[in-house]
Amino acid sequence: MQVRTSKLGVAHYLTPEGALVQENLPALAARIQELRAGGARKLVVDLRHVPFFDSAGLEFLLDLASALREADGSLRLANPNPLCREVLTLTGLDASIPVHENLASAGSSFL
Repeated sequence: MQVRTSKLGVAHYLTPEGALVQENLPALAARIQELRAGGARKLVVDLRHVPFFDSAGLEFLLDLASALREADGSLRLANPNPLCREVLTLTGLDASIPVHENLASAGSSFL
């Protein structure tokens, strides 16, 4: 899995390319660890290139949100496709992690 990163304002943006499933999570975790080691606490995961996620992917996002909250940071999700949006809603994860329709909305939510 490739993960592109960028920074705009106070937020760091991660754009993974591929499904958030068990075998792809180490690449995403490594990029997040690099960002957090550099002091990043406000992260946006751009889901535009994520076709789906499994339970490991959902747990990863939930654990990341919790870890960021403990460090006075936060996580936002952006650009979910209809399937991902439905899974987030059905599992209730969207009640724990804010989900935005686009990057602009996700980024401005930190202000």
